Order: sequence, then structure tokens, then C-alpha cells
Amino acid sequence: MKRGIYYVMLCLVGLTVLSCNKQLDISPIDQIPDQNFWSTEKELDAAVAGGYAILRKTLAESPKNSNDANGYHNRFYMYGDRRGLLFRSYAKDQIRDLTDGALKTNKLRTEWGTTRQWDDILFNWAPFYQVIEQCNTVIENAGRVPDNEFFGERSRQSYVAEARFLRAFTYFYIVRVWGNVPLVTKSKTADKLSRTDYNAVLDFVETELSAVESLLPVNYNVAGKKSIRATQGTVQATLAHVYAWRQKYVEAIAASTKVINGGVYRLLTGAQRGEPSASRFMMEYQQIWKGKTDEGIFEIDFDAATGEIGVNGSLANLTMFGPKAANRNEPFWALNFLKIGDSTNAKGTRTSQLATPKQFFPDTTSDLRFVAQFDTLNSPTNPALTMFTKYQWVVDASRNLFDANIVIFRMADIILLRAEANAALKNYLPARQDLNTIRTRAWTKPFTGADDQLPMEIFKERTRELLGEGHYFYDLVRTRLLIDPDYVKVPLRPDVLPADFNDGAWTWPVSNRAFVDNPNMAQMRYWQRY
Repeated sequence: MKRGIYYVMLCLVGLTVLSCNKQLDISPIDQIPDQNFWSTEKELDAAVAGGYAILRKTLAESPKNSNDANGYHNRFYMYGDRRGLLFRSYAKDQIRDLTDGALKTNKLRTEWGTTRQWDDILFNWAPFYQVIEQCNTVIENAGRVPDNEFFGERSRQSYVAEARFLRAFTYFYIVRVWGNVPLVTKSKTADKLSRTDYNAVLDFVETELSAVESLLPVNYNVAGKKSIRATQGTVQATLAHVYAWRQKYVEAIAASTKVINGGVYRLLTGAQRGEPSASRFMMEYQQIWKGKTDEGIFEIDFDAATGEIGVNGSLANLTMFGPKAANRNEPFWALNFLKIGDSTNAKGTRTSQLATPKQFFPDTTSDLRFVAQFDTLNSPTNPALTMFTKYQWVVDASRNLFDANIVIFRMADIILLRAEANAALKNYLPARQDLNTIRTRAWTKPFTGADDQLPMEIFKERTRELLGEGHYFYDLVRTRLLIDPDYVKVPLRPDVLPADFNDGAWTWPVSNRAFVDNPNMAQMRYWQRY
């Protein structure tokens, strides 16, 4: 079916980096075997689980240049963190410099558009459409399961709602990556489709999420589904982000408040002020990324003990080093910052250098996130190098196997998102209260600055709290700080002019594969120039 979006079809996933048994408590079906498949609730559940399996494989996918050991560029972290320059290559050579330079000058297609690794993976939306195809197939065929097969807690309607959620979430995700994307709501689509304006796609997303919210479980009794399978809170958190992305701040506040007051999720409070050490805070806080805590709302689960992750699946493999962590003396990626006040060089670009975590955590004496997420291992090659340890759950350092989950949404994110929305509406008191809730949890002092400083402080707090969780670039785009003319205010970002932003410079280019036998496909205007 070599048409339309580029092989939009039911996915046959080679589960080389995951098995999903522990994640979903069943064997996910990501290829419907035959017409007799839809006969039991268990098969319907497995088909829905297959959508999550495809999404997980897609988000963990990474191009690898066989000539470059630093060629890992995991989709989730490339789109959300590396694109915003939150991380950069640690070692210096031509390939690494080209990557960092292309990201910094926003010339991704110019530098990497002809390389198979980037065009086949980072520019390629086809795997996301395989998730959508799986969901469309479930939605169209769930009615074939006999009524008498549903005798547990879940109904046919709730499985269809879950597939609709996953489809809507995937569309929101790819809109943030590619902007205008083809909108496909039926399986086996073979039309030569063009790109749909992203506002129309997000209208569809809002409608779908609002329709299915009440049809999903409030929570799951099965531990293996906690934070992994969709609930009402998962839908509400996604809606909060969709509304904030569209500057619908009243709606974003309402959706966020449902999550915060719903009684299902909570901040992991850890140690309290006055305790003799931060050890209890660290033990509880660091559990967030091991996964399935009360703070996690929606996660992509990995369990190295059952072979569910390979070397590319976690940010841990890029940032960890040392014999007990990743069997190397240096990281692949390191935190980055742009020197405030630097002038441009002869080529007209701002200079950058590797960061000390103090650039992100100025309050290193009391901010327990600094204590919990950084460690100095006295590397033989760079004794002062600090390791980012948020994803420190090492199972096998020699094979780079980690248990750390991809945490897409969690309670702290939603609290700060509500703070951002309230600050945008000049509701400064509740914005300040939410901001200080997160600061107090980490033992930092409440923010006492002026009201008009709140939006910037909330952005900085999101950077600190969600460091390395795939939010940073989306925060830059959503708040339009990506194109703020004051580089002293936000020095850590790629070079994007307002006119280029309006032409789609905040998106990624589309793979050349999307143009095969499809004259209706087009790049966003910015990528037609670069």
C-alpha cells in the first residue's frame, strides 16, 4: 500500500526492544491474524494493548550511524529535549558538531535530509500512523466481539474509548512535532492525502478526548496497568496540554484541576524539612522514573529484567557513565547552556559550552532535586564532570539496560501547567500557589518576586522540575519564548526568527518517504527553504 501518508497500514512490529508482557499484563496483538480474531474480550484487550506497544517502539526508536558510537538519537528526547538544545553531544568531532550545529541553527533538513538514519526515523511519521491504524482497526471491529464476552469491570465501550484516546494522543504528539499532518480516521486508507491544518487536527483531538473521558476507568486495580493504560486522568492531562498549546487557558485550568483534585494522583512528598538528611526524599523522588508511582499519570513502561529495553530506549544510556552505570568514562549527551551575554561569532551564531547543573539549579544548597539528580563520579578523563542521574535504574551496565520509564505526564507537570495558564490570565495568586507547591516539595524557598515575573519563573521551574523529560522544546514553542528577542532571558534555544516560526520552523521536516507516489504532500514552508 505504497500511497498516501507512506505505508499507512496495520503495523507488523518487530518487538526487538520490548516484549510488553509486564507492561500490559497480556500479550499485545499488533497484527490482527485473521477475520476470526474478534471473538473474545481478551482479544479486544490485546488489540488495544498492541497500540501502546507500537507507540512504545516508536518513541524509543533511534537512528544509529554505524560509524558513530554517539549516533543514538532517541525520538522522544530528540523531539522534546535535544531540539531545544537542553542537551548536546559531549565529545567533539565532525559528526557531533554537525548535529549540534544543525539543531542550533535550525537547519535539520539542510544537514541531515539526505541521510537514511535521520530521514527514515526522526523525519518519518509513518510509525505514528501505524499506532493510528491500530486504533482505527480496533474502533471499527470492537463491535464484532459478542456481548456475552463482557462480564468483568470493563465494557466494549471503554475499550473503544481507550483506542480513541490513544489515537487522539498520537495526533497531539505528532502535531507538536510536524505541525500540519494528514488526518486519518478510517483503517486501510489508501488515498493520496495532503496535510491537514494542525488546528483542524487539534479540534478533532479535543472532540475525541472530551467524548471518551467519562467512558474510561478512574483507575486500574491491576498494578501492571497503573499509569500505563489510559484512565480519565490520562485524558484530562492530555486535554490540559492540548488547551495550553492552543492558549485556551480557562479550559487548561479546568482540565488540570480535574487531575489535581481527582484523588488518584499525588506529588511524592518524600522527606520533610527538619529531617536530618535528604535520603528519604531521594529514595521516593527517584522512584518516579522507575515508574508506576502515584505521581505518574501516563508513562511508557520499560522493564529490563524481561528484555523490554535495548541500548537506545532510555535517556540513561545517553547521560550515564562510569563502570557501575553505563560502562563508559564519558556521557554521549551532556547538559548544555548558552553563555548569557555572548556576542555572535564570525558566522553569526551564538557560542555555547557544556553546562554545570548550577545553570539550572541556582539554589544548590537546599534544592533536593539537585542532590537527587546529579552525581560526580571522578571520571578518569574529566574528574569534574557531573553525571545526570535522573534515569539511574541500572540493571546491566555492560549491556546498557535500564528500568527507567518514559514519563509523559505526571502530577508536577500538570500543577506547573496550571500555574502557567493562571499566570497568562493574570490570576497571579493561584499561579504563585502552584509554583510554590512544587518549590516547597523540593525544599526550595517560595518565590517572592513580582507578579509580572511569574510567567518566566514558572517556565524556569518547569525546566528544573522536568529536566530531561521531553517537555523543554514544547514549552519553548507553547510560550513563544522560542522567538523572544531577548536572548538573555532565554539563552538556551535554537535560532528561530518570528517569520520563520510562522512558516513552521518549530516543526520537523517530513521524510522523503512521505512524497512517494503522492503529489499532494508538501513540506511546511520553512522546510521548503531549508
